[in-house]
Amino acid sequence: MPCPRAHDDPPPCDRENRFGPPTAVKDLVARRPVTVRGRLGGVETLVGAHGPTFEAELFDTTGSVVLVFFGRRSIPGLVPGVALEARGTPRAHRGRTEILNPLYELLAPPGDAEPTRSARDPRSDP
Repeated sequence: MPCPRAHDDPPPCDRENRFGPPTAVKDLVARRPVTVRGRLGGVETLVGAHGPTFEAELFDTTGSVVLVFFGRRSIPGLVPGVALEARGTPRAHRGRTEILNPLYELLAPPGDAEPTRSARDPRSDP
């Protein structure tokens, strides 16, 4: 079990605090390590020639970023509506902003607030 830490302390995997304090999605810059916080909207598993990829779209009040996990079909706890903090290096790819294989920490379960859904999720239509 990890030792408790103050919410503003960097996690044990980031002792150098290279990702910094949380950044708004609209302010992400490609190839600059960041910390982002938000809720997951849609999640999706893609299977291609190189194996499965699990994608989860993280929303904050300013926009969204896609968290991409290679070699995974699912990740326990990463479901629509869950609040989390992710750390990684964003990139622009296929007209969207992605963070590949980010470090992440679950902050609140999905039941704590109304889930935000991706625009690509047909369940978001009225």
